[in-house]
Amino acid sequence: MTAPIQGQPFDPDEEKLLQDTMKYWQQVWNEAPMQALTRIEDAAKQMIAITTGLQGFYIAIFVFSSIRVQVKAALGDVAGAFILLLFFLPLACWLVSLFFAIHVFVPRVRPGVNFNEVSVSTWQKIKDAYRQASEEKLRWLRYSHRWLVVSFVLVLIAIVVFILLPISRN
Repeated sequence: MTAPIQGQPFDPDEEKLLQDTMKYWQQVWNEAPMQALTRIEDAAKQMIAITTGLQGFYIAIFVFSSIRVQVKAALGDVAGAFILLLFFLPLACWLVSLFFAIHVFVPRVRPGVNFNEVSVSTWQKIKDAYRQASEEKLRWLRYSHRWLVVSFVLVLIAIVVFILLPISRN
């Protein structure tokens, strides 16, 4: 496509290409708020799957291992209880992360938005409601992600503490 000379109209092929491009980007602009909600909810579903899987795996490690016995034997009852608390902090973080990820799906009434309203500005109100819902859901998803990252840091600390525990000779 060559640039037209000042004051010269586009030829029919260029005009059709321009119109098709405008229609495509207008469609993208109209569908973006709904697609943003879908992507955020899909990410929240993945966060829920990850946190529940990690919880099950982590609890299985404690059930089928002798970590409790080793910690209490190496450090005694009081110090061992505090170290065991450190080992259970990732579970608490995963529960908080799970709470925030599930909160993405909690329905919320949007006052001021009426889908039955027929007026000139209705489409803008609906688009603003989608944008606001998307921002809120994204905020909850980010909280969930932060707690998941914190849990990984705590797991790493717990592993280091476990490695550094003295070996009990029973």
